[in-house]
Amino acid sequence: MAKATGRSTTRAQTTQRLDESEHSHVELGSTRGRWDRDAGSEFAITTVNVPDRLDAQEVRARASADASQPSVHRFHRADIFRAAWWLIAAVVVGAIAWGTVRVAGPLRAAISPAGVETLVGKALGMPVSVRETGLRALPSPRLVVTDLVAQNGLRLPEIAVHFNWRDALRGLQTSTWVLGEARVAPVALTGQQALALLQSVRRASDLSAVISTVRFESVTFSDLALLPGRYEAIIRRGISQRDFEAINLRRLDAAGQMELEVRPPMAPEGTAKIALFASQWPAVVGPAITWSEATARGEFNAEQLKIDSFSVGARFGNLNGAAVLAREGRNWRLTGNVRSPDLDLNALISHLAAPSAAADTAKGAVPPPMPVQGTARFDLALSGAAPTVAETLRGALAGGPVSVSGATLAGINLGLAATQGGALGAGGTTRLTDLEFEALGSADGLVIRNLAARAGGLRVHGGLTIDRELRLRGLLRSEVASPRGISGADIRLGGTVAAPTYQ
Repeated sequence: MAKATGRSTTRAQTTQRLDESEHSHVELGSTRGRWDRDAGSEFAITTVNVPDRLDAQEVRARASADASQPSVHRFHRADIFRAAWWLIAAVVVGAIAWGTVRVAGPLRAAISPAGVETLVGKALGMPVSVRETGLRALPSPRLVVTDLVAQNGLRLPEIAVHFNWRDALRGLQTSTWVLGEARVAPVALTGQQALALLQSVRRASDLSAVISTVRFESVTFSDLALLPGRYEAIIRRGISQRDFEAINLRRLDAAGQMELEVRPPMAPEGTAKIALFASQWPAVVGPAITWSEATARGEFNAEQLKIDSFSVGARFGNLNGAAVLAREGRNWRLTGNVRSPDLDLNALISHLAAPSAAADTAKGAVPPPMPVQGTARFDLALSGAAPTVAETLRGALAGGPVSVSGATLAGINLGLAATQGGALGAGGTTRLTDLEFEALGSADGLVIRNLAARAGGLRVHGGLTIDRELRLRGLLRSEVASPRGISGADIRLGGTVAAPTYQ
């Protein structure tokens, strides 16, 4: 009895200590992830190392409860959608990368120095070399080609091909490129180089990379006497056409306005068509006069310049004509004619003597009276020959008969001078019924020969010269016939055409 009571007392104490124990273990796979301070032990420690029946039953009950609760799933619906979006994004990025590689490869080859050399060489019809090419984004997107050199010595320091991003994206989609305007930095060309560029204009229309406009910002022609100074040259495609059909030159460094349209030849050995339009234009050929308007049409090639018609006008009248400048052997020869039906001598002398007053006259003011008045009519032949074009134009001559109607000479009465035997004291005015002479004009001045004038019984003969400074030199013989005979006097001319002297 005592032994049984001792064992009961010992078990009760042991159970009490186990119930009061604090454990920290967590069952693997149990849904109870937190430690319960008030929970008792899962096992009852006995004096023997085997749980009693109640403890084993409790353990099985709790394991069954844990197995019946829902478990945590590895994938949810949101995870599936997220994975699908990542897959779609990967496909899109891959497609873009594939398309970029497909287009960027040929594009990179086309804008490389070798690609540009091929394209430009095809346009010029001769091999070219390019030092480098590159894309620049600021201040505007453009392809820059540096130091292009052709086989004939032509050198273009820089070409910038401008485009916009919208057209670039459209080109990536359709493989049809619209690059916009190509700007060429200032350049100096010889006549042969300019002719080679002109002949390449139509071939440039076959380039696969479509350029709508080629603009030379500043061009000088070192050996073309007819095109001095600097010009802007613009090459555009025709309206609703893919061909470059014309080049427009505009003078940059001169007063007034001058535009020259050049249409390239259809064949390498053909002729190019030209059309000139100018206003307030200082002509490079002929007298040093600023023409209020000028037009010309013609054609040219390497051996000939043919002006089918030209017209220049000013306050004093209009000049019309035609001309041919052609190579003959080792020389260049000028032929043609220039004519006018109504040249106002008073306005002409006023224009030559006082350009500032001539400008006021052009605005509507009446020109001041000059010593010589009348309306001249002439048809002069053009001629000249020299080894170079510049020398031919510099030595060109215009000669032929001239007739003046309504001629008046102020400052002297030639009839009175003939009667009294000299010009002293013979002031006044001489009105002539007819005045004719042979004129020969050049860059050095005007020579008048075989002058013949009359007014009633008065007869005047002689000749004179006017140099480029408008100085006047000459001799006139004035004679008057009367019933008593013929009296006459020699009159020496001096001074200038605006202020002549008579002796």
